[in-house]
Amino acid sequence: MRFDKFGRFAAAVVLIAIGAPLASAQDFPTRPIRIVVPFAAGNSVDVAMRRVADAMSTILGQPVTIENKGGAGGVTGSDMVAKSAPDGYTLVEGLISTHAFSVSLYKSLPYDPLKDFAPITRFVYGGFNSLMVNPSFPANNIREFIAVAKERAAQGKPLTYGSGGVGSPPHLLVELLKQQTGIQATHVPYRGSGLIPADVIGGNVDFFIASPTIAVTNHTSKTLKAIAVDSPERSRHLPDVPTMREFGIDNVEAKIWVGLFAPAGTPAPVVAKLHAAVLKALDVEAVKSGLDKDGMTIITDASPEDFRKVIAEDIVRWGAVIKAAGIQPE
Repeated sequence: MRFDKFGRFAAAVVLIAIGAPLASAQDFPTRPIRIVVPFAAGNSVDVAMRRVADAMSTILGQPVTIENKGGAGGVTGSDMVAKSAPDGYTLVEGLISTHAFSVSLYKSLPYDPLKDFAPITRFVYGGFNSLMVNPSFPANNIREFIAVAKERAAQGKPLTYGSGGVGSPPHLLVELLKQQTGIQATHVPYRGSGLIPADVIGGNVDFFIASPTIAVTNHTSKTLKAIAVDSPERSRHLPDVPTMREFGIDNVEAKIWVGLFAPAGTPAPVVAKLHAAVLKALDVEAVKSGLDKDGMTIITDASPEDFRKVIAEDIVRWGAVIKAAGIQPE
């Protein structure tokens, strides 16, 4: 009899232990959620995350706040969240650079992008990327640009291009263009991209890859000239600028995604609830119109596992580009 009572007691303890996480996940969230943006405030990915977080607050019934923690190209903030409690209350905005490029760019990356995070979903592509030159540059499309680049290289004066640093998306996109077309160009890394447009205008470097906002502002005002975009179709923001695909260059697309991650070990029901909340947020008209105004393209994954597959594929793809370019891990 005593054994029977003990057995029933033990079984009840086990059921309570199993049921507690499930109940917790069902009630989630019961307090504010923090999203770490591993970059400085005010840039395009920070603004995009804030738009989505505001809508998530209403959908989830709890405040969703943003904390900017920049450093090491996004690695510092990402690592902090990887080591946080896996309860769904501390999340991180991740980019293709922090979760795919980083594997090949850092010798001792403090986290494993696939093992140390629970992917939730991508929520935007960073819009189209534009190849920008000085208005006097003797090319108006990518075919003419390639011809000029090859002519300059034959003269021993290869083109130069600026980017926001080694391993940044614009840097790797130009390296991919070089590999696909056989052109030569010398990389000039900057500490951030803010000074590059002025240096192209001043003739200090020949070209750079611009974000949608920079491209539209400078192309419209004719202070710079956009000669190609890397999107599959022409951007409605720059309808007069041809795509690279129009000239037979099919594989030079950065597809710079931005997504949301939780620490590994976060309960699957919590991840699923966050996934659903992001998708609902992206369907809010103010969010859609705001992201469109910023030049962003909404992209979502059907499931967190689908997002994980994208990350694994991008690690392989961009690892090959980095290796072929001879970029040494830091």
